Amino acid sequence: MQSHRADSRPWWQRSLHIVATVLVFPLRTAIAIRRSATPASISMLLVGIISLNILWGYPWVGMFAACAATLGISLLVNQLMQPRLQADFSLPRCVEAGQTFNLRIHLKNLRHVPALQLTAGVDASRRKDLFRHFRRRRSNQRNDLSQAYQVLSDAESIGMISPRETVSSDVTIRFAHRGVHRLPDVCVKSSFPFCLFEFTKRIPSRTTLPITPRLLSQADDAGSSGKLSDMSGWIRKIAATEAYDYSGSREYETGMSVRRWDFASWARLGKPIVQEFQTPGVRMAFILVDTAVEPRLASSQTASAKATGERDTESADATAQRDETIEQVLSMAATCLTELWQRNVGVQLMITGESQDSADETPAVDKSANDLETTLIRLAMAHRTSTQQADEDLAAFVESMPQSPSMLITSRDEFPASIRNAACKFMRVQ
Repeated sequence: MQSHRADSRPWWQRSLHIVATVLVFPLRTAIAIRRSATPASISMLLVGIISLNILWGYPWVGMFAACAATLGISLLVNQLMQPRLQADFSLPRCVEAGQTFNLRIHLKNLRHVPALQLTAGVDASRRKDLFRHFRRRRSNQRNDLSQAYQVLSDAESIGMISPRETVSSDVTIRFAHRGVHRLPDVCVKSSFPFCLFEFTKRIPSRTTLPITPRLLSQADDAGSSGKLSDMSGWIRKIAATEAYDYSGSREYETGMSVRRWDFASWARLGKPIVQEFQTPGVRMAFILVDTAVEPRLASSQTASAKATGERDTESADATAQRDETIEQVLSMAATCLTELWQRNVGVQLMITGESQDSADETPAVDKSANDLETTLIRLAMAHRTSTQQADEDLAAFVESMPQSPSMLITSRDEFPASIRNAACKFMRVQ
């Protein structure tokens, strides 16, 4: 049994709240009508004003009554027929940053009356803030929701949604930055009847979509500097290794499948000997991703910020440059992972500071999963970490480093001796 606690505010505060609500109600009603007005309703309003015939003094009462009645009835019907919808999404598991994809929206009518003359889409603009002109504009607003995605298709018209019926609508969208992004809100507009007034329903979205790092190409800085060619050569060397385990040698018999002749044993025993390979060996590579920046870069940028008067701007530029460096590291890692999977090479990924992300509000991902999408999602959830934390994670991996080939993708030049002398390939991204 649930108990509801009464309002604990004093009587005078409740009285002031009621008075303020009554006084503001006409203004809020006028603003709501103004926002729901369409060019058709504005035109009819102008016709109604003209029908008063102010210049000649003989109003056209019939025309004025028809315009006023039409506007009033349309506004009442538009408010009574407000749609109540439930939105679900059909979307891919992950999407590469900068790639366009189709987002399918499923709209279910929850009312017992049909929803008519609808226009469905996603929120392509930022919500208006009445006090935005009175607030100081910050220079580090690069992660604003209005810049996180771009809608590339127009809203789709839906004639009718019957009660308890579900209708689908497709939207083409593109996310520009890596990360786990929340999908934009669904915006549904109803212009029933006669398109005189427009009711807008915003359905909040709580669904998130991992946006993986952008894959590099030869046109990028990493390709022009030869880093992609160096990485591809290392991957080809791993893929070219023998994929079968040697089990022993035996004398050749007619009809036997010959894997490889054992010439040394043949010369010693005087009879044809062949080598046998049984269980296929698993080609495995380990990729280490360093999400820390060079300490000298951070200290120099901090000193430059303190030396000038524009501390906020310099600090924002320094943060943006460090984030861009980490994005290049993650893009190189995503490119390496994708090429390894295309060559049927198993991959084990280790990201510095990944254990610290468990407290964040990010979706849980099984780190032991061996599919490419799960591995790329881990890169989408990666964050910049401190140098100390990164060195601790790398040192722990080096202590238990397996015999399989390993690559460390980083933007730093300085490491402790235990990491610098490790038997792994260093891929530095500037």
